Amino acid sequence: MARLDLSALDWQLTGWRPFTWRLAKRIEHAAALPPDIGPLPARIPASVQQLLLEAGLIPDWNVGMNSLTCEWVEHRHWDFSAQLEPGLLPEGEEIFLDAPGLDYSGWILVDGTEAARFEGALVPHRIALGKRLTDGQPHLLSIIFEEPPREQAQYGYTSLSRYFKPRYNYSWDWCPRIVPIGVWEPPALLSGSDAFCAVTGITARLSKDNKTGTLAMSLKYGPGEDVQTLSLGVYDGDAELASVTQAADGSGQAELILTAYPVEPWYPNGAGSQKCYTLRVAAQDGQGIPCWTVSRRVGFKRVEWRPCEGAPADAAPWLCVVNDTPVFLQGVNWVPPKAVYHDATREDYARLIHLYRDMGVNVLRVWGGGILEKPEFYELCDEAGILVWQELPLSSSGIENCPPDTPEAIAALERITMSYVQRRAHHVSLLLWSGGNELTWGGPNEKTGILPLDDSHPCLAALKTLLETHDPDHRFIATSPTGPRFYAEAKEYGQGLHHDVHGPWGLSSFEGNTFSERLAAWRAYWEGDDALFRSEVGMPGAATQDCLVRFAEPGLVWPPEGRYWMHTAAWWTQWELFKSGTPLSENTETDLAAYIAETQAVQAEAYAIAARTCKRRFPRCGGFIIWMGHDCFPCPANNAVIDFLCAPKPAYYALQQVFKGE
Repeated sequence: MARLDLSALDWQLTGWRPFTWRLAKRIEHAAALPPDIGPLPARIPASVQQLLLEAGLIPDWNVGMNSLTCEWVEHRHWDFSAQLEPGLLPEGEEIFLDAPGLDYSGWILVDGTEAARFEGALVPHRIALGKRLTDGQPHLLSIIFEEPPREQAQYGYTSLSRYFKPRYNYSWDWCPRIVPIGVWEPPALLSGSDAFCAVTGITARLSKDNKTGTLAMSLKYGPGEDVQTLSLGVYDGDAELASVTQAADGSGQAELILTAYPVEPWYPNGAGSQKCYTLRVAAQDGQGIPCWTVSRRVGFKRVEWRPCEGAPADAAPWLCVVNDTPVFLQGVNWVPPKAVYHDATREDYARLIHLYRDMGVNVLRVWGGGILEKPEFYELCDEAGILVWQELPLSSSGIENCPPDTPEAIAALERITMSYVQRRAHHVSLLLWSGGNELTWGGPNEKTGILPLDDSHPCLAALKTLLETHDPDHRFIATSPTGPRFYAEAKEYGQGLHHDVHGPWGLSSFEGNTFSERLAAWRAYWEGDDALFRSEVGMPGAATQDCLVRFAEPGLVWPPEGRYWMHTAAWWTQWELFKSGTPLSENTETDLAAYIAETQAVQAEAYAIAARTCKRRFPRCGGFIIWMGHDCFPCPANNAVIDFLCAPKPAYYALQQVFKGE
C-alpha cells in the first residue's frame, strides 16, 4: 500500500495562451514555444492568483480596485508540474490520483501526454493512471487548468446553472470578481489498499438514555486485495471503549456495527460539553498484518425538530432539541475566510471559529453560493460546539431564482450531493442540509416569483430523495427561507404566514430622515415579529479604520460614495442618512472617524434589538442568524460583524451579550 501526498513535492507553475502548451510539450516545438508566464515556484494547494501575487506579477486584489487588473488570469491555461523521482512509489503497481479539490477543469498529463480530463470544483476526482509512474524511472506529473467556465455572478438565472463552481467569486454585493483557478484540497497518489479501500459512510447515534451510543461504518475494499479481516475500534484518547472484528466475505463491501456502549453526549456551544471520540478502522491480510488503516473523529448527539410554540399547523418544525434540551439557534451566515478560498489555512479558519465560539454562536449557515466547507472547518466546529447548516451549491440570482430542472443538471447536483454526504456527514457538528439559498418561484411551472420553493420542484425532490436514502439522520430543507413568505411584513403579523424568513437588511425600507428615527421604526418592527425562525437578518456598518486605511483606494476613501465604495459596498453605504444627522467638519480624517463610529454604533444597536426580541420569544421563535459573520474581502461597509482583518466591530460585542445572556 502507498499514499504519496503531492503537496510534499516541488511544483512549478507556467501560464499559457490557451492550448499553446500542447505544442510546447512536443519535443519538436519545445524550444520555440516558451510559456507566457513562468516557470514560477509553486505549491499545492494554492490558487494561481496567490502564486502570481507572490511572484509580483499581479497586485493584491484586496487593495482598492486592484481586482479589476487581475481578471486577465482567467484567460490563460495554467500548468502545475512536479517531478516524480524513482522510489517515491512502489514499482509495478497501479496508481490512482486522488484529488478532492480541483478548480475547475482541465487535464492530467504524465510526461507531456494526456492521461485524463477532469471537470468540477465541488466533486472529488479519482483518476486511474495505470503503471506508467511505477516503472522505476523519473516522470513529470502535470495538472493543467483551462479557463474557468462562464458562471453567473449575483444576477442572472438560477435555472441556467450548470457548472456549480462557487458563484460568489464572479462578484457579489460583498465581493468583487476574482475567479480562482487551482488546487484547493491536497491531492495524493494512491496504490494498493490505499487506492481500493475507503470509508463510504459513518452513522453515530446517541441512544435515548443519553448515555450509550451506536456506531455503523460502511466500507469498501478492492478486488484482488488480500483483505481477510476488517476491524473497527472506538477510542477516548488511548482508551478503547469498544471494538469489533469480522471476516471479509470477498464482496468488496462491509458494514461494521457497534451497539450500546457508554458515551458522553455532544452538546452545542453553551449547552454542554463537546465530547468527541476517535474511530480507527483497519483491513488486515491473512497474517493479521494491517494493509490499510484510517481514522475519523465523531461525536454523539440526538436532534429532534419540534413545532415552535403557537406555530401554525402547516408550519415546518423550527424548534431544535438536542439531547432532550431545546436550543435557541443563534449564529451567523458563513462564507469562506478568504475570497480565494484555495488559500485559506487552518489558522484562518481557527481564528474565526474561535471568535464565533466566544461570541456565543451555536450555528453557522454555510451559504449556497459558496463551497462545501473544508475538513478543517468541520473539525473546528466539532470542537467548538458549533452546528453546521450546510447548503448545496444553489443560490438566488435576483432576476430568476428557480433551480435547474434538466436531467443533466439534476444528475450533476446529485453527484455533488452524494459526495458531500460521503465526505462530511460523519461530523457531529452537521445539523442539516439545505437545497440552497433563497430559491423561489411563482409556483409549479412558474420560474419567476418570490414564493419560497418546496420539495415539489423536480431538482429539490431528487436531492431530498437522495439525502433521505443516504443520510436519514440529518434534516433536509428545500431552501431558506421556507414557508408562505420570503420576507416578514409587519402588516401581516399575526396571520401565521412567517415561518423561516429572510430580511430585513438595513434601514432603507424603514421610515425616517435620521438614524434615530429609522431605528425607532426598526424597533417597532421587531417588537411585533411573529416569525418562527430568522435565518438571515442584515444591518450594515463600516469596516474598522485600520482596515480602511490599509486596503482603501488612495484618495478615494472619503466621501463614502465614489467608485472605490461602489466597487463592493454599493448596497451598504449609509452616506445620505449620515449627512442628514451629522454636521461635517470638512476634515477627512475627522469625518471618516465619525462615519465609522456612527454606522458601527447603529449596526450594533440594530442587531441587538433584533436578536434580543427573537430570543425573548423562544420557544415561539426557534432561532436568529445574521447575514453575515465576517468579511472575506475588505469591504469598506458591509453587514459583517468581523472585518477582513478579523477585528470585531461593536456589533460583535452587542450580539455576544444577547447570545450569552449577559
